[in-house]
Amino acid sequence: MKVFYEISPEIPKNCVATVGVFDGVHTGHQYIIDQVKLMAENSGFEELVITMNPHPAEFFGRKISLLSTMDEKLALFDRFGVRNLLVLNFNSEIAALSGTRFIDDILVSRLSVSRLLLGYNNSIGHKENGVSEIFSGKIPVSRLDRFHLDYSDDISSSSIRNLLANGDVSTANRFLGYKYSITGKVVHGRGVGHTIGFPTANIEISDSRKVVPANGVYVVLASVDGKCYESMLNIGYCPTFDGKSQSIELHMLGCSADLYGKEVKVSFCSRIRVEQKFNDVGSLVNQLNKDRAVVEEYFRKKPLTL
Repeated sequence: MKVFYEISPEIPKNCVATVGVFDGVHTGHQYIIDQVKLMAENSGFEELVITMNPHPAEFFGRKISLLSTMDEKLALFDRFGVRNLLVLNFNSEIAALSGTRFIDDILVSRLSVSRLLLGYNNSIGHKENGVSEIFSGKIPVSRLDRFHLDYSDDISSSSIRNLLANGDVSTANRFLGYKYSITGKVVHGRGVGHTIGFPTANIEISDSRKVVPANGVYVVLASVDGKCYESMLNIGYCPTFDGKSQSIELHMLGCSADLYGKEVKVSFCSRIRVEQKFNDVGSLVNQLNKDRAVVEEYFRKKPLTL
């Protein structure tokens, strides 16, 4: 994949293009990418995917929650076969353009795009355009029909954020087309886990804008130093020990290495249960053993795939 961070003469001419934020690059976005690639192939040209950095909402000063950082988004575009990607600097000049002006002034005049393909609810240009039809007198502009996955009517970045906020990582993963993940550095925590037979790596998330799933215990895959481990993860306040702040604690099966300071990627598979407070440590340990058995059973049935 060729990645461009500014409008460059090296970007192929006459590309079939699509434009969007593409947070999460979910199955709906993947459908758009596939259609753009197909249309480009049929026309004898290449495809050009254009995304924005920073996120437009962030540019306008609103707090955002991300499914994917820019680095993650780049990796996903590459994974799904995009040949040309333009990461367009979203600035005041771009923000002020209407949809038609964006097409004519940026896509046609500066990028020599031959056609634009948009998702069913995708909007470009100044907010006054909403998701109404956008026309250009210079190139064809097409809008795809709504994408459906297993009869679901609401595959969107917002719906996936809501699923994660409710702990439904299984449905979120189905909408994404891959396992949702967070990445962070292992830091020192309370030091309680190793005393009860469940040593944990405490994860400090790398990007505070990333969506963290709801509090609870999860089946996860942990990737560190090029290796992947079956694991369970607790997100929450450790109420049995009267915790005052939220923590992300990872117990990796079959790993006894010192991980402090290392970066770990955690990919969510399934939620086991909500976080709960136990009357004593013995009751907690008993439940943790049951949780670990759930993790082991999960991976007996399913392969280690991200």
